[in-house]
Amino acid sequence: MAKKKDTATTTGQYDKVFKENSDEIHLAIINRFFQSSIGKAQTEEVPQSDLQYTIERKADFVKKILPIDGSVPYCLHIEIQSSNDLNMLWRMCIYRCLISQKYQIRCVQFVIYIGNEPLTMKSTVSEENLAFSYEIIDIRRYDYEDFLNANTPEEVILAILGNFHGENPENVIERILLRLKELTKTELAFGKYATQLEVLSELRELKQITKTQINNMPVVFDYTTTTAFEKGETKKRDKMINAMFAKKFSLDTISDISELSLAEVQTMYEEWQKRHQKN
Repeated sequence: MAKKKDTATTTGQYDKVFKENSDEIHLAIINRFFQSSIGKAQTEEVPQSDLQYTIERKADFVKKILPIDGSVPYCLHIEIQSSNDLNMLWRMCIYRCLISQKYQIRCVQFVIYIGNEPLTMKSTVSEENLAFSYEIIDIRRYDYEDFLNANTPEEVILAILGNFHGENPENVIERILLRLKELTKTELAFGKYATQLEVLSELRELKQITKTQINNMPVVFDYTTTTAFEKGETKKRDKMINAMFAKKFSLDTISDISELSLAEVQTMYEEWQKRHQKN
């Protein structure tokens, strides 16, 4: 019998990639899928503390959209979904009610489906005295080159989820890696996005091919930086960050220098504190 995949752990890895790239990746999605309706509109943060408390989870992305043509602002709500959720329709309905009630403006909702299984989630309900719908975008319907030619690594890694149109996966992944190399200035940055690509590639059952292509990169790149990123940190980076903790660098500064997320730096700092308290 085939070993059952740990869905919770796998989903957590995908979530981590999108959370680390949160604003960049969601704004890239806005520009990619909603150009006709949003264009270069400004966005404004909307507090979600009440939403999080009420429904015990935070929406993936909620922004107030301020159209450049002066038309009425509205809230844009996006959820990233890596598997079919039979309750997605009602989850989105609850979000819609809470967002509309709190901010008293129109709410536009999308689910971006990045999973590999056929899409089965419902997006519309029509019952007596109740009508609700939202839009689902299946990322597999979009050409991978649309993402490959983007100018930010956060968007380029989404190419692995697009439609290859029968092209050899090895060739596609090699092109994605070369494009990431063009857009990143350091090996550490490249390692970060290469590993995020590896995580997302599992959604298309291409993880082993991706690992092989990373190893075969015709550039100077130490693949241990990606495996270390997956586990936490390299020894070299660990030493550097510990030295910055000792010198009382701010966590924001360490995050900028190391190119780790603030949450990762915070976790490392807490572990560093525990070790030094024992000493």
